[in-house]
Amino acid sequence: MARRRRRWRVFESLIVLTANDGCCVYCQRKSQVMDHVIPWARGGADDMSNLVPACHNCNNMKNDKTPAEWWTARWLEGSWHGNGTPNKGGWSLGLQDVGLRELYLQGVEQTLAIIGAVEEVLTEIEDQQRAAWFLWNMPFDYPNGFFGVETYRGWCAPRIEQGKADGWPDSRPSHLRKK
Repeated sequence: MARRRRRWRVFESLIVLTANDGCCVYCQRKSQVMDHVIPWARGGADDMSNLVPACHNCNNMKNDKTPAEWWTARWLEGSWHGNGTPNKGGWSLGLQDVGLRELYLQGVEQTLAIIGAVEEVLTEIEDQQRAAWFLWNMPFDYPNGFFGVETYRGWCAPRIEQGKADGWPDSRPSHLRKK
């Protein structure tokens, strides 16, 4: 039986897209889409524990690779000509005397940094107080052809910034709070 992707409610999409200060976890540009850390095409879960904010460019380049596979390949591709010489521009400025082994180890360090950033953002997304704030303050159903998530994101940006500044206060009606 074929797996079906989940349809995300507006508040759920905003939980992911506004994490990491609304920036792509991979390049720090403005996030535009939700990226499956473990790709959906490779059996990754379609839930918020597997989603991070990404820009279209990084999401498309990563495609069906894990962050480690994608970033390592990206690092090496930009740092090594493949003809036995390091690239003197781009990713590897100043690495003229570096061999392939050293270059690979530097790529591994960069990959571990990306994985660390992904884990940090996943922790933010899974924060229960933050998630509850979005649930109670973003009473929108599903995006549609007229009002997409970006429209809601723009409308709600000041309220989201205030919620963050206030530490994601409990917004439930008083009769629903524990006494």
